[in-house]
Amino acid sequence: MRRPGAIRTTAHARDQRGVIMILILWIVVVLSVIATSLAFDVQVNSKLARLQHDQFIAYNLARSAIAVGMNHLQNDLLIDFQENPNQPCDALSDVWAQPGLKEGETEIQLGEGTYETMVTDEESKLNINTVSPKIIKAMLEYYGYEPPDSDDIAAAIIDWRDQDDTVSGAQGDKENEKYSALAGQKIRANTAPEELIYQCRNEPFLTVDELLDVYGITPELYHGYDPDSDEAREQKIRNDIAMGKKVTETQKEGGGRGKRREGLALKDILTVHGNGKVNLNTASREVLTILIYAGTNCTNMESATASADSIIEFRGSEKRGRGPDPDDAFRSVNDVAKVSGVSATALQAIGSGGGSNAPGGGGLPITFSSNMFCIKGIGRARNVKKTITTVVQRTLDTYNPDDARLVGNKSRLERKERRPHRSSNGKTEDNYVRIPAIRVLQWTE
Repeated sequence: MRRPGAIRTTAHARDQRGVIMILILWIVVVLSVIATSLAFDVQVNSKLARLQHDQFIAYNLARSAIAVGMNHLQNDLLIDFQENPNQPCDALSDVWAQPGLKEGETEIQLGEGTYETMVTDEESKLNINTVSPKIIKAMLEYYGYEPPDSDDIAAAIIDWRDQDDTVSGAQGDKENEKYSALAGQKIRANTAPEELIYQCRNEPFLTVDELLDVYGITPELYHGYDPDSDEAREQKIRNDIAMGKKVTETQKEGGGRGKRREGLALKDILTVHGNGKVNLNTASREVLTILIYAGTNCTNMESATASADSIIEFRGSEKRGRGPDPDDAFRSVNDVAKVSGVSATALQAIGSGGGSNAPGGGGLPITFSSNMFCIKGIGRARNVKKTITTVVQRTLDTYNPDDARLVGNKSRLERKERRPHRSSNGKTEDNYVRIPAIRVLQWTE
């Protein structure tokens, strides 16, 4: 028979073991939570490190794509000079246009990712800072505006970029007052200039996006989507709420609204770079139609479109089953006459502008070679994508090796005189050093 003291000792021991067991269980739970948390942190940090690694690779692949585009432009310039130094041309058959004009056409594997290069000719577009009022009017009518709205909005674009405060084509009207009133503001005699809701910049456009601030240019027209779609209306409501505007039904700003057209949007045919001339070899169907329509005094849009289609067919188009042929590139206005299907009035309009030096004056502002290009480089690594866009100017820098500034203080008498000579192919060559140069004007990441 156990003694009472032994029974109490045994019960106490069991209680202690129970407490210890509970403590151990709590410790196991806490350690499990800590381990899970550490494992989660390690997993997150590992994914972040991998993401940073992929971002680094994708970014450098995008830079590599830009370098490839620059190299193509330099090589093309040297090839053009060797083939025909007096009559250079740039066309869609050139080496710089071959990597692809649309995203996803040509991805090249490099290391752990891929890169893609797209080069577009900035001088295949209309320079919004230099085009004439007639071409702006033609552009607006191409996108669905009708007179007199096309004339009013063309005047608003001119007024935005000119340096005076007077409305184009009007006697004594002030720009800010007129367009503020057209935008719905009530103008009183005591309205101060700074209170006007519309303020013309009165200087050249810095970017194409700035066109959205001009009276009459709607987001639908600029971005190229159907203003009557449900998605467009919902987007407009969200934009109005975000800007603190009263939500109302869509109004026809400027008396008319651009129609949805298949093809390039307005923003895709405009630029702020270049000397204002349009390369006839690389211009899009939209730009060609607008130029020809303007050159024929905006009389027949269908005829202008047909002439533009004939030019594109002659140049060659992958969409039409025949790629661009370098032998079909235009080098002068006379070459355009070879195109069948171009109306006589269109040929006359193009011919009158081929020798014009003043953009927008004396004829259509056309050319056959280009110096301004936009290079888009895309790098991909796993699910990471990096895009870099740059606008560059391409020139062929020429140096005279006999120039004293390049050779130091040596006397010309101590140097062997180099004179032009004829090569084996009969062409006259000189001793100048020519280096294709690429200068970056804009870099966007």
